[in-house]
This record gives sequence, C-alpha cells and structure tokens, in this order.
Amino acid sequence: MIAITELSPELLQCVIARDLTAGQILFQQGDPAKYVFWVESGRLKLVSFTEQQMINFYTVGAGESFAETALNTETYSCTVMAEQPSRVLAIPKHDFLEALQQSSNLCKRYVCHLTQRFEAVKQLLELRSIRSARDRLLHYLTQQCQPGQSTIPLTTSLKVLATNLGLSPEVLSRTFSQLESEQILSRKKGSVTLLAEWLSS
Repeated sequence: MIAITELSPELLQCVIARDLTAGQILFQQGDPAKYVFWVESGRLKLVSFTEQQMINFYTVGAGESFAETALNTETYSCTVMAEQPSRVLAIPKHDFLEALQQSSNLCKRYVCHLTQRFEAVKQLLELRSIRSARDRLLHYLTQQCQPGQSTIPLTTSLKVLATNLGLSPEVLSRTFSQLESEQILSRKKGSVTLLAEWLSS
C-alpha cells in the first residue's frame, strides 16, 4: 500500500479533498473515470448493481487507495459509496499517470500495490465460493492465523467482516456462536482464538 504522503510534492498539489456523509455516493458505475482516490478517513464500499441486486466487492478504509482501474478505462467499473462519514483525496488520473512515467520507483511500488490488491480480491472470491457460512468463516480464520499462533486479531468491525465474506451481519454472528458452541473457537473483544483441540484434530 502506498501512503499518499509518499507521493511527490508536485503530485500532492493536484489533490482534491472531498467529504462524504454516510450513504453518499462518490461515483457511480459508468461515470467518466477521471480520478484515482485515497481514503483519508472513514470507510467506503465498492459495489455493483445487476438486475436490482447489489453486489459487494470489498471495502476500503483510512490509508487505502481505490479506483485504480480508472488509469486504463474511460468509465468506472463499479459504484463507490461511503459506509460512514468519510474524507477522500482525489488525484486526476492523467497527473498520476504522468508521475508513474517519470518515476520508476513509484511505478514499481504501485505495481506491487496492485498485485497485493489482486491477491486480496482473489482470496475474497475464493472465500465467497464456499457455500457453507460455517466453512467460509473457518477458512477465513485459518487463512489469517499465523504459523505457531492460534489467536487472530479482528482489525475490522463485524459488519465489515460480514461484507467481505459475503454474509449478512446476522448470519456471521450466528456462525460465530455456532463455532463457539462446538468448542472450535473462543471470542473476546478484538480477537478470536482457535482452540487447540480443534487445531490438533
């Protein structure tokens, strides 16, 4: 991830700040793609609409960038809306493309960032392909579990985690309770621990 403060002073002069209220749309799918964005504060979700159904792609929070596809397309491929009051920083895509052409270091780091984003989205798609909510959540937790450890910090709210897993918050809460009753995990504020008996089974 590239922090916006790492960009050149010339590029930072092009930044346009925009404040959004909860539920406000930043841009819609099909709008002219003019900017790439960073989140200064708050949280936004990237969604698409098909046959009156909303599809959640993923969420972005403070420090993250989004709308990278604008660099190579004429229109935005999704809709972005604020989940909570947010401030976003927009950089005109032509200025950003020029900066990438002028700085091989920035270009390499941005390609690395895009590769990481691609891998994260690929993992989300893999998770969402698992039909059972129980198995989906367990797969996510084991993915996040570091070697030799059994406790996973929860760095997002349950609502955001539910969105990322393609579940409703109610289903996620019930699934956590189910896994606790099966003595597979225990929960406390900010973390989940996979129990040793289950890990060794």
